Amino acid sequence: MRLKKSKFCFITIGLITLALGVLASYFLPEKYLYDAVHIYNDPYNEKGFIRSYPVSMWFYDFFMLNKLPFSLIGAIQITTIFWLFFKQGIPEKFNRLYFSNILIWFSLIAISIYISIPSKEFINILFVFMVVYYLRKNFKNLKIKIIFVLLLFVAYGIWFRPYYALIPFLAIASFFVSKIKSRNKIINIIIVSLLIAVFMSLSYGAIKGEFMSESTREALNEKREGSLDAQTLILSPVETSSILGESVGILYGYFSVNLPFEGLKFIYKPHVILFVFWQLSVFLVLFSNYSKCLKGKTVNFKTKAWIFHILFSYFVIQGVFEPDLGSSIRHKIGILPLIYEAIFYNRIKT
Repeated sequence: MRLKKSKFCFITIGLITLALGVLASYFLPEKYLYDAVHIYNDPYNEKGFIRSYPVSMWFYDFFMLNKLPFSLIGAIQITTIFWLFFKQGIPEKFNRLYFSNILIWFSLIAISIYISIPSKEFINILFVFMVVYYLRKNFKNLKIKIIFVLLLFVAYGIWFRPYYALIPFLAIASFFVSKIKSRNKIINIIIVSLLIAVFMSLSYGAIKGEFMSESTREALNEKREGSLDAQTLILSPVETSSILGESVGILYGYFSVNLPFEGLKFIYKPHVILFVFWQLSVFLVLFSNYSKCLKGKTVNFKTKAWIFHILFSYFVIQGVFEPDLGSSIRHKIGILPLIYEAIFYNRIKT
C-alpha cells in the first residue's frame, strides 16, 4: 500500500523530533534542565496528588520513568505525543509548503526541546489532547458537551494548574460577545476578555491584598531580574500595586506574549528572534481562522468556534501570569493540540 505524502511528511517530522529529543539532554543549556532534574529526583520528597510539581513528581515515580535515562524518557514521551497527534488527524496536503504547515512543522519539532525531558508540560499536553477528543466527540446536545469540557478545565485547574480554572469564564464571555453583530468580532472578544481578566485580578486583590500579576509574575521577576537565565523577563513598565498599574501590567503582558515585538531587541539571540516570528505568525493565523470560523453556520462550525474561544482565553490568561518569553513558548507547546486543531480546523477529517 502506497504511503500518502501527508502521512509520510508527518512521520518524517516525527522521526526528526524523536532523534533530537533523544539527544536533547546532552545539548540543552543547563537552565532548560532545572525543572526536569527537580521533578526527576524529587530531592525533598514533595510528590503528591495536587498541584503541578507534586503531581509531576508522583507521575514520574509511579510510572517508574525516574528510573530511566533522560534519552529514553524523551523517546517514550515523543512517541506518545506523535501517536496522539496521528489519532487527532493529519490534515490534507500536510506535505505542501503552506505557511500554516510550516508553522506546525516547527512547532512539532520544538517538542524535542520542551517535552523530551521530565516536564509538567507532558502531563499538560495529555490533558489538552483529552480536551480536543471531547470537543470532537459526538454529543447529542452541544451545550452539554461544552459544559463538560469547561468543567474539565475547572477540575484541571483545581488539581494541577490553578489558572486553567479561569479559562471557562473568559471562554463563555467570548461566546456571548461573538453573538453580537459587529465587523470586528475578534477585536471585541479580545477587549472584553482583557477587561474581564483585569476585573478578576482586581477582585482577587480586594480579597487577598495583592493583584494577580503583582503577586505572581511581578513578584517572581523582581527576584530573578539581573540573572543570566532571565534576560527575556516580562516586567510591567509601571508598578502593579495600584488598580491602574495592574491594568497596564495585564495589557502589557498580553501583548508581550502574543505580539512580542519587543523581543526583536534581542537581535543577538537568534532563538528569541525565531520565537518572536513564530509567535507573531501563529497569532495572526489563528486570528484569521477565528474570524472565518465564526462565520460558519453549521453545528460543526459552532463546535469548532469553541476551540478558538478557549484558545484565545488562554492567551489572555498568559498575559496575566507568564514571567518571560521562554515560559510563554514552553506553555504554548503544552497546548499544541489545540493550536493544531485551530490552525487546521477545516482541513482535518474528524
